[in-house]
Amino acid sequence: QDADGNYKMEPYMSLGYELFTWNNGVHNKIFTFKDDVTILLGNHKITAGLSLERQLANNAYMRNGTMYYRYRSLDEFLSAAMPESFAITYGWNGNKSPNAQVAFKQYAFYMQDEWNINNKLKLTYGVRFDDLVFDDDDIATNNAIMAYSFRNGEKIDTGLWPKNRIQISPRIGFVWDIKGDKSMKLRGGTGFFQGRLPLVYFTNMPTNSGMVQNSVQFKTTYNNGVPTGAYDQRLENFIGGMMTNVDDAIAKLGLPTAITEDKHVAGATMSGVDRNFKMPQVWKTSVAFDYQLPTSFPFSATAEFMYQKTIYGVMVDNINISDDTSNWERFRGADNRLIYPAGNGAINAGKNAPVLTNTSKGWGYTANVTLNMTPAKNLDIMAAYTHTESKEVSGLPGSDPLSTWQGMITVDGPNFGTAQRSQYVVPDKVIASLNYIIPFKFNGLTDEMQFNLFYTGYSPYGNSYCYTNDMNGDGINNDLMYIPRDDSEISFVSQADAKAFWKYVEQDNYLKNHKGEYAEAYAARAPWVHRFDLQWLQNFKFNIGQTSHTIQLSVNVMNIGNMLNSSWGIAKTSSVCSNSTRILKYEGKDENNVPTFSMWKNSNGEYASQSYDYNYNYDQCWKLQFGVRYIF
Repeated sequence: QDADGNYKMEPYMSLGYELFTWNNGVHNKIFTFKDDVTILLGNHKITAGLSLERQLANNAYMRNGTMYYRYRSLDEFLSAAMPESFAITYGWNGNKSPNAQVAFKQYAFYMQDEWNINNKLKLTYGVRFDDLVFDDDDIATNNAIMAYSFRNGEKIDTGLWPKNRIQISPRIGFVWDIKGDKSMKLRGGTGFFQGRLPLVYFTNMPTNSGMVQNSVQFKTTYNNGVPTGAYDQRLENFIGGMMTNVDDAIAKLGLPTAITEDKHVAGATMSGVDRNFKMPQVWKTSVAFDYQLPTSFPFSATAEFMYQKTIYGVMVDNINISDDTSNWERFRGADNRLIYPAGNGAINAGKNAPVLTNTSKGWGYTANVTLNMTPAKNLDIMAAYTHTESKEVSGLPGSDPLSTWQGMITVDGPNFGTAQRSQYVVPDKVIASLNYIIPFKFNGLTDEMQFNLFYTGYSPYGNSYCYTNDMNGDGINNDLMYIPRDDSEISFVSQADAKAFWKYVEQDNYLKNHKGEYAEAYAARAPWVHRFDLQWLQNFKFNIGQTSHTIQLSVNVMNIGNMLNSSWGIAKTSSVCSNSTRILKYEGKDENNVPTFSMWKNSNGEYASQSYDYNYNYDQCWKLQFGVRYIF
């Protein structure tokens, strides 16, 4: 408790088995059959084939499978007082290892022709047909969930997987040897390509349906950290001591052990998969140019560009959130984002209905230039630069649909998100390598000494400038910040906060160059990291009989620059100095819906003044590795 008597949940002490890995496992069984036929007809090479893949994905996840008890204090725990909360998860019908699974068959037919038009030009074109057939026998309809109506009257039937749908993927590519001597090549192609299903999200539907296992929580009610006096009366069963046997707890609490139609229950989260869901599919187009430069030594250059457009992307849509915002209020001013009504815009209060579905939003491209040369004997040099951009609605981090949906970083809430920079993209990257071999013989044993130096330069991650709390009222603290042009577009609680904010903005490259815009997710890039790795190899070769043997010694100095200077080769982070770029707190709005903000301060009461700083840790420091390898 704090000085005012409010209960504080942190720091805390944890004992016993942790909550998430008990009976947590994924098992996949895959059967594949494929048969191809190739026919040569003059300058045509025609290939046709059939394939069948049967896959079964089994996922077990029993959060709280060993039960958990939470007490307000160590004293209450030691004195066997009533816990303030309790949770348990167990399988129906005494099943100790309940699991959810999805099974499907993928039938495919494909045909391709490689046409050598002449000795300079080859054309490859073809088409692929895929049909996905799900097995509904492993799942069941929860009638309590089916009774709910969501946005536009939509329903969730946990007993049905997506419908069968044939997807067509045409493709065409070419290689043109411009001069016929392989010194200058132009190559490229365009076509539709399919990806794999995110099966862990599929298994969330039966898991969260309550038809596989039962999850129960008993809680105490709080208001701003202070108990209201209301609590689940079943917590009184544990006065005098906790129970550690799951079966004993089920019996004492009178919890149901079997699922019947008259006992179907809809939980707070009702997960589903869109009946019209299609396999992930993108349209890719690429072009590349390979050129052997007319130099006295081997020197090649390659330039390549690839563009990708999403046809069927994957996203999570919470269909319990209304899409009719015509009667919702908005903030007034340059930042006029939505203001959610009471209940976070939910159609059914206290419920979430995350549904896995498709989206056509998203695109990306990659441009690359690579140079390879051997300017002297035994010396190889390579250098490459890659620029990448990728926009998507969600990268689907994690394995739970609700947390994935809540983790989306947006302006108006996850259901109104647009295609934004992927959290996994590295916009710019430079790599280079130098390899030098020194012939070195001694008494017929040693063969060669080799040195390798490898360089990587890139921005390691992107930040998202968000508010520290929930501004739009959707119940999620992932609201992207509006970057004001000047004082006329933002109000602070004090002049000191305003001064600190503008001082911070002017030292931050992203903020000062995007005034008058909403911050984009993952777009504020961290400073570049320049890393060098050095390798030394020495081979000792000898023969035993007719067999050649090699003993190779190696020394690797990883991140050798950091060995010379502690600030070289390591990334700067925003977590140590700018609250992970969450620098503004929403303090409320006036009667005209004009918002007011304050500037974040650290634990010492100081305003953030820089975006990034070093946070030294073992993972980034230099490392030395010795190796011995026997080759025969």
